[in-house]
Amino acid sequence: MSQKLYILIANNIYPPIMAGGAELIVQYLAEGLVGQGHKVTVVSTCGPDMEPYPVEVRNGVEVIRFFPKNFYWHWTRGERPGYQKALWHMRDAWNRDAGRRFKFILSGHKPDILHTHLIDGFSAILWRRAHEQRIPVIHTAHDYHLLCPRSMMLDRSLKLCTDPQLACRAFRAWHLRTTRDVAIFCSPSQFLIDQHKKAGLAVKHMAVVPNGIPLPQTLQQAKDKTAPCRFLFAARLTAEKGCQVVLDAVKLMPPDLEFELCIAGKGAFDEAFKQAAASDARIQFLGYIQGEEKTRAFRSADCLLLPSLWYENAPVIIVEAAAYGIGVIGSNIGAIPEFIHEGENGLLFEPGNPQSLAASMQRMIKERILQDRFAENAQPMIERHSVERMVNAYTAQYMHALTV
Repeated sequence: MSQKLYILIANNIYPPIMAGGAELIVQYLAEGLVGQGHKVTVVSTCGPDMEPYPVEVRNGVEVIRFFPKNFYWHWTRGERPGYQKALWHMRDAWNRDAGRRFKFILSGHKPDILHTHLIDGFSAILWRRAHEQRIPVIHTAHDYHLLCPRSMMLDRSLKLCTDPQLACRAFRAWHLRTTRDVAIFCSPSQFLIDQHKKAGLAVKHMAVVPNGIPLPQTLQQAKDKTAPCRFLFAARLTAEKGCQVVLDAVKLMPPDLEFELCIAGKGAFDEAFKQAAASDARIQFLGYIQGEEKTRAFRSADCLLLPSLWYENAPVIIVEAAAYGIGVIGSNIGAIPEFIHEGENGLLFEPGNPQSLAASMQRMIKERILQDRFAENAQPMIERHSVERMVNAYTAQYMHALTV
């Protein structure tokens, strides 16, 4: 594609400020676009004490950060009291300060396209300001922010929310209404798009664009099937990630059954996993890992556990597992079945059911031939989620947005 565009990307945080996978996807996209000759500016947020934040260029990407005035910076929301969060959400419904500052950026930069991702902290006023300047808007949803104040469709007890409260229904109605300024609504999974459509999303053009991550294709290696089967659970160690399900499933495994379970991550369940490791020699608690330590954990693993209790959208860790030639035992919930196909590249189990998880783990231990099958079927997953493919797919959406 010969035409070069100027894309302005907005995401509430951007590296080196990190929280999860979305900002990494945004970084890979921005740098990939620059690599193809496009001009890219990323607009992100910073804390009030960090202003004025200097404009910087990171790997060819111009990055502008500012604090949209609110009761606190969303990055520091933590365990703030409920009334503060409610006030924050009220202002975040339509943050006029963010709109004023963003309008100034748009006027000075005059991009061809606005591509938004996580906009909580900015608010949907970004879409209106772009629409006013006749700049087409593409939005990529990475979670359920437009439908749920917690972004995960879970109630206070961390169970799937099937009957939203009045305040949540009002929140949803308002945010869906603001999407009238969006030309194309994208997501890395069909499940997330379907959930938004069921809730009333009326954007005319929608598209599934798989996330792309930079993965070398030489990571797969032969596994020693004479050694005990090694499971890896690498996640944020919080309730919605299924930590208790893992703990309960291990207790159901026969005490004389040989296997290893490595726990990698940090969060509220740190102490519970440390205690489990102290009482069962088959469990190792690695804590938070990255870099070479993370590489070693994946290289030595035979299977990844993904026991989520919430509607996962597009867990990047499934693609990472494929790069290392390992299958995934995942909850049959949300978009996970879009990525894990039973018996082909992994196994699915009933979400929240430790007996079901334990049965799948025992199957992996007894049928070691599954490892070879999962490794053989990993390549299509890797190819489908390359950065180049993601960049090309979004470039096609940009061109489409300029014509609709």
